[in-house]
Amino acid sequence: MVCWLLPPSPAWRKRIAACLMASVLAACSSLPTPPLSQTASPVAQQRMQRLAAVQQFSLEAKLAVQYNGKGYTARLEWQHDSEQDHMRIFSPLGQQVALIHRTAQSVTLTDQRGQQHQANDVASLTERLLGWRLPLTGLSQWILGIPHPASPFQASYLDSGNPATLVQDNWQIDYENYQAVTLNGTTEQLPHTTRLQQQDVRLKLVIQHW
Repeated sequence: MVCWLLPPSPAWRKRIAACLMASVLAACSSLPTPPLSQTASPVAQQRMQRLAAVQQFSLEAKLAVQYNGKGYTARLEWQHDSEQDHMRIFSPLGQQVALIHRTAQSVTLTDQRGQQHQANDVASLTERLLGWRLPLTGLSQWILGIPHPASPFQASYLDSGNPATLVQDNWQIDYENYQAVTLNGTTEQLPHTTRLQQQDVRLKLVIQHW
């Protein structure tokens, strides 16, 4: 005896699709969050020691900024070493908005009109001229996924030893994902997306190239 199954009507197909979608969403919402540790494991400590020895890097990134109810996106080019930082910020159309040059003696910001401005630190200079704070001193370490050694910090770590969150200098730093990067001849897991927040300032950095 052969039984023929009739194809479901359009109404039934919609009901089946809705049930399947609800099942998928329920499964996604029930996925466990990655386990976090508040204590750095030996793997995490070794990672911090290796990356603390990094003296220089160059990167390109997308930058999203939100502050005082405002927001915009930009492109960032950054060359860093132990003696100085050289950072260019470009508008989405490719116009250079700011050139920041930091040495041990001074910090200079050249605006889009070519005028130079100086201050003792990058955060106060960018807040005065751009409206938002750029924590360049800490960022040179945070972008690698490690704290800087000059002040206390709190962190939570993934099983891999990579930090998930970091709190330092009143900044909350969240790392969304990591990628394998060869930096100065050594391959490390470095943050791909980094979010920073302090009061009304929110920054998001997405690395394009190291």
